[in-house]
Amino acid sequence: MHHRVPRSLLSAHDRMTGCAELDGAALQAWYDFEEECYRHGVSPDLSREELEVVIEGSTVEISCEEHRRTIHAADWPRWGRMGGLRVLELYGPRYFVALAHRRWHRIAPEELATVRERLRRVREAAS
Repeated sequence: MHHRVPRSLLSAHDRMTGCAELDGAALQAWYDFEEECYRHGVSPDLSREELEVVIEGSTVEISCEEHRRTIHAADWPRWGRMGGLRVLELYGPRYFVALAHRRWHRIAPEELATVRERLRRVREAAS
């Protein structure tokens, strides 16, 4: 089963409406929500309840191959950039190097966890 209108719009809606004050973060959340709505042909003026109905009504049954290669082909790079930027923001470039070493089987999973923990402690000490 696939939702042609993604459920991630609900979390984007929650981020948008959860901002306590109108600042840069609130404007970015509003922009991100509207961009996703327009990308999927949904009005950004819907309430959360109306959005839930639209999402549930967009469910279709498709094959895994069609889902991966046809529907989300353009999304993989964008999702990778979003996830990569978040990891970079959280852990920094040293962790990216450790991730590459893990991907190339140069370090064990335990070593990657150790690097992540050490970098987390350094970041906490600095703040």
